[in-house]
Amino acid sequence: MTDTGTLRIACLEPSATAICIALGLADAIVGVTHECHELVKSIHNHDNIRILTKDGLPVTSQRDIHEAVQEAAAAKKRASVAICPAFSSSSTTNVLADSDIPSLYPLLADQLLAARPTVIFTQDLCAVCAPTVHDVHYAIQSKQDTWPCQIVSLQPQTIHEVAETFVTVARACGILERGVTLRDTWLAQFQQLQDTIIKARDTSTTIPRMLVLEWLDPPFDGGHWTYQMMDYAQVINANSHKDGVKSTQIEWSYIEETCCPDVIVVGCCGFDLERNLQDAKEHAARFARLEHASVYCCNGNTYIAQPGPSLLQGAVILAKCAYQDHPNVLAAIDALGFLDPHEEATAWKHVNIDDARNSETANSRSKPSSSEPPVADLEDMVMGGPTSTPDQSGFAALHKDACERGEKTYIDPDTGYSVFTSLAHTQRGWCCGSGCRHCPFGHENVKDNDKTRKIQQPSILYQIKEASPDESPALFSIRDNRTVKVLFFSGGKDSFLTLRALVRQSQKDESFGLVLLTTFDATTRMIAHQNVKIDNVVQQAQHLNITLLGIPLRRSSGETYQDRIQQGLTLLNEQVLPKASRLKSLVFGDLHLLHIQDWRNKSLMTFDCDLEYPLWKVPYEMLLQDLQASKVPCTISASDVDSITVGTVFDRSLYQHAESLGIDGFGEQGEFHSLAQVWQVPRETALGIID
Repeated sequence: MTDTGTLRIACLEPSATAICIALGLADAIVGVTHECHELVKSIHNHDNIRILTKDGLPVTSQRDIHEAVQEAAAAKKRASVAICPAFSSSSTTNVLADSDIPSLYPLLADQLLAARPTVIFTQDLCAVCAPTVHDVHYAIQSKQDTWPCQIVSLQPQTIHEVAETFVTVARACGILERGVTLRDTWLAQFQQLQDTIIKARDTSTTIPRMLVLEWLDPPFDGGHWTYQMMDYAQVINANSHKDGVKSTQIEWSYIEETCCPDVIVVGCCGFDLERNLQDAKEHAARFARLEHASVYCCNGNTYIAQPGPSLLQGAVILAKCAYQDHPNVLAAIDALGFLDPHEEATAWKHVNIDDARNSETANSRSKPSSSEPPVADLEDMVMGGPTSTPDQSGFAALHKDACERGEKTYIDPDTGYSVFTSLAHTQRGWCCGSGCRHCPFGHENVKDNDKTRKIQQPSILYQIKEASPDESPALFSIRDNRTVKVLFFSGGKDSFLTLRALVRQSQKDESFGLVLLTTFDATTRMIAHQNVKIDNVVQQAQHLNITLLGIPLRRSSGETYQDRIQQGLTLLNEQVLPKASRLKSLVFGDLHLLHIQDWRNKSLMTFDCDLEYPLWKVPYEMLLQDLQASKVPCTISASDVDSITVGTVFDRSLYQHAESLGIDGFGEQGEFHSLAQVWQVPRETALGIID
């Protein structure tokens, strides 16, 4: 037993530091790793803490780190099995002994001697991640006769073994009872987490399949205690065919074809949240092939890789990632209070890989496969696509029925998840910012840079910057105009030319406010047929300074196109426009397709607005001249014509080429679509504003 009055602790791995802090021993710490120095200083505020290791990484990329360690170890020409989760090779032809692998964090022997610890905590689990007992003995062997020092090796491989290290550390420091209490409390909290999820989760809910990755290049799954963390988080380990408890190297093809995870959590060994986000985005194309998987990153260094108290919070993070669509479970987990809300911001985050998924179809017009229902937009409905008759099996009808019964949740027919109704959100009284399916507040608290990927309801994606009271009103001001028009805006050349026509109209006649309205697929976040990202239209609205309303069209909802437009217009009337303003008209960029105009006239007049067609029957020559005057390049975003390729600028020569092929020069039959890159020219030039 150590005299706590003379106790001097050296921690050669971060988890040992965390355990000592949890046991109330921070003041006795005299040396830590380079990773923990600032943390310990902030706790007991003195400068006598020595840094005992250094960062020995000669390279920074995951592939280079992996290869550097393997090559250095192979040079010693020994053959045994490497045990480090992130850096061992699964190949039986190139196996290396633990002692062969050089540590990434070498021990600073002179600093260890100067610290004169009475207890040194290190480990023998992974020679790469921290100095081993052998390293420590070698460093202090010349002083051990005159300097009695206890060396304690920690090498847990399961959650229960991690808990026992609390007792081991406490015993070595003379405070055994504290260690026993911490162990028992910690394990009880894991069990409480599991019991809470089981109780909150609907019995019909499919348990999510999760894959935890401790390395990406090459990929390694999570090892050791990670499997039990997934058990406590009530998820299925997608890599169920295990050979022992160590992390194993796997192939991306194996992940895609065999694991088939619903949720992937990237928690790479040694990396914080930001580094893991960076590396995950670099592998976005890999993740994009996993069509139905949601991808998250976390601070793997703290919550996955280090066998210390924070593994409890790691299990909470795994559960929250897995049950993002299950509000009852999320609320129950949060009620436990195991993860500090302030800490959570730097703990884990969703990874948006929609861009990578969409890029696979970026060079051709998006066509739905037999397994992927088409987006129910106007053109589809008119041209024989999805019917406008509500599908009573969709979640919209279930939601409506639940609300009529006064219920706060309903069961989603596709996933089996319990979903909050708008009644539940209204009772809470505010938007939580998570992009909930039935948010009644227009997603007002979703951060602007998250809106295009999160919102499920109509929402303002860009709000016009109004002029100050002593300035002239902004063009298309909502605040300063009593009448407001809504332009159905796809981001292409026809929509853009319609906008220029409205500018001329506002200068010639009485001014009016304007809102751009864009519908997009709630799953892919793309505008149907245009193959244009909703982010591109937000960029257009920001550059032109015109309010933008985004309306996601939701698959499997059973809602009609008219339903969604009505919800968007209701949002404008009730939450966006001043009380003195009114919606005067809906504006469309149709050129000459009579059946489309007839459908609009019959189906949209119920919105109690005029319908306007500023470009109707305008000669193509005049449209070409107006586009040329704007100086805005309109590039082809999707094409069904072999000789009209994506990325080509639509201009007079392309128009003439299309005509020579016997197709509509403006692609009105859907032969090709475009994106107006308004940000390439000054706003005044793009809009044709006359001083």
